[in-house]
Amino acid sequence: MLRSKWFAILIVFVLLTAPFAASAVLADHDFDPCAFVTLYNGWARATAEGAPNSAVYGLAVNLSQEDDVLVGGSTDAAEVVEIHEMIMGAGDVMQMQPVEGGLPVPARSYVELKPGGYHIMLINLTAPLVAGETLDITLIFEHAGEVNLTVPIVEVTEMGEMGDHDEAEGEHMEVMVTEEAGHDEAEGDHDAAESAHDEASECGALQLVGGWARAAGAGQPNSAAYILIVNPGPEDDHLLSASTDAAETVELHEMVMNGDVMEMSPLEDGIHIPHHSAVVLQPGGLHVMLIGLTQELVDGEEITITLNFEHAGELELTFPVQEVEAMSMGG
Repeated sequence: MLRSKWFAILIVFVLLTAPFAASAVLADHDFDPCAFVTLYNGWARATAEGAPNSAVYGLAVNLSQEDDVLVGGSTDAAEVVEIHEMIMGAGDVMQMQPVEGGLPVPARSYVELKPGGYHIMLINLTAPLVAGETLDITLIFEHAGEVNLTVPIVEVTEMGEMGDHDEAEGEHMEVMVTEEAGHDEAEGDHDAAESAHDEASECGALQLVGGWARAAGAGQPNSAAYILIVNPGPEDDHLLSASTDAAETVELHEMVMNGDVMEMSPLEDGIHIPHHSAVVLQPGGLHVMLIGLTQELVDGEEITITLNFEHAGELELTFPVQEVEAMSMGG
């Protein structure tokens, strides 16, 4: 019973914070559109006077063709920076522990750092982290090297709601990538990419990462597809629609909390993809809804989906079909 209670709390926590993180925009100043391994949508948790620790969250994105590992970091704001995770410990109690060996970030994929999961732990703060200000932090990757970032400091209230949400989505939700060591090596890996999408892309082009579709057996009428959309370019874009031979109808949907009830709602205006930003389509949030399946979606097989963007145009992708864990939600 206690385990279920903790899981329910974490689900609500993630749902409340997901729209905030997805709307983060990287600043124009010194932004490097060729930074193939970096942290998108980063933010640091504000602290009260005397609080010893805090954390940084975001999307660790690897657009290169080489697996990488987030091994650590440094900042003048804390004596120690470590990569941590939250796990269910003895007695069904959530506990925090370091991630031994660092956090793997596979090639052409991403890992979400969020409250209740993986995070960058700031230990022994040298000063309080004040909401509305920014934090300079250096992340260290095994291959990409040092990535210097400036992330906004955000107030987190009970159950994960963000203080000053509207203001945070604008001015204070900027993240500056000021420098990246190992950039030339990452760019070389990118140029050597074998896929047609990578060969055709340039620095700043829309990147589609980690797509997959939820398995659905005989008699299941619907499914959903998920993906990370990275927009390192200077212009906003919109995902307007999608299509596939695997379903009669394809719509863009989101999961939202209506009181204590989670509901699915279509997005008539599509999904906004801000410039210098990343938007996650994932269970429990934004997703591509496949309605009226024309075939079984078998784990291990693939389907083709075409995503239609306002500026990037039509992008046809292959989505591997995967089983979804019982905890995953959406669609």
